[in-house]
Amino acid sequence: MTNRMILGHRRRQIFDMSTNYLRFVDSDYSLKPIATYLTSLHSFATTAEVYNNHGKGAFPWGLGDVALFDGAACDVRLRWSPHETILPMVCNCWPREVVLECFAADPIAPDSYLNLGVLEHFIFSLGQSLLTTFVEDKKPLLKTVFGKPAAWPPIWNFARVVRNAMSHGGKIRIDDGATVRWRRLEYSELDNGREIVNVDLWPADLFVLIREMEDALPSGAQSTETKD
Repeated sequence: MTNRMILGHRRRQIFDMSTNYLRFVDSDYSLKPIATYLTSLHSFATTAEVYNNHGKGAFPWGLGDVALFDGAACDVRLRWSPHETILPMVCNCWPREVVLECFAADPIAPDSYLNLGVLEHFIFSLGQSLLTTFVEDKKPLLKTVFGKPAAWPPIWNFARVVRNAMSHGGKIRIDDGATVRWRRLEYSELDNGREIVNVDLWPADLFVLIREMEDALPSGAQSTETKD
């Protein structure tokens, strides 16, 4: 197995080698946005290989080639094999599922900044699009079923605050007195101005957050779109 891309700490220790899976399936609203995020990132990695492989060009990712994503809030490392996601999409079809292997990992020290270099803006934009689209699309449903945000499922109230932060340069901006919690994170108006993207929330955390948001939707609220 070859690690061809990592967004995280290269020397991070993995404690639990028993594998769990983070799955997004064709009945999930988030399947297409997740597949789009991953495919965009894969495309950049392939482009980098074209220009940095000493004239040899880029090679297709095989079944044993993987990308690694670290999470800071969730103490996890996700491992993604692009083959089963990319192959349908280059044939103009959506994958039936996206699967990421999930491993427990040693904790990231609080306030650790994930330095992504020139990729920082690119990945921020991918995450912003992913979360903002999900929250804004489901906001009318959540208002209808639960009323004001304070009555929303806790994971969705937290996601609402993160979505707002992504519209303010990745920094907390709470104007309604809310206090939201998820995993080991807690935000209130006292945290306004705190930078959270790539500090508290690393790429793998976003995938876990989206999965839990999907699971917390009211029954029957998943996407009813016709699948390709």
